Amino acid sequence: MLSQRELDEFLGNLNERKTTVKKVNFPALQTRDGLPPARLPIEFVGDVTVEIWAELGEATLTVREILSIKEDSVIELEKPAGDTVNLKVNSQDFARGEVIIIGHNLGIRIDRICDSHQARPPSKASGNNDG
Repeated sequence: MLSQRELDEFLGNLNERKTTVKKVNFPALQTRDGLPPARLPIEFVGDVTVEIWAELGEATLTVREILSIKEDSVIELEKPAGDTVNLKVNSQDFARGEVIIIGHNLGIRIDRICDSHQARPPSKASGNNDG
């Protein structure tokens, strides 16, 4: 265990240390001709778990309105009833579909898979709710 004097000396030296920052220049990465690109079979990632959720709609509320929410309150979403919902996988648009009832649960019947090369911006940012 350090004595108080040793601790004071140590901490005092920390305040006096000067930090030197240097820029590091790494060489550019080079590709080698003749090496095939690495490819993993889809089975390699088949058991990876991802988050998936349906985006039913949005609402803008004031803090006062949020604080007044109680059981049986209804929040009106800015999306017409019967409109399609967005399905997201790990925060990325994946598909669109309609909400259906399956027994006592909700489900989504997929009617369109999003093109991964042309992912649409979030509807709020684009001002476009049709997709």
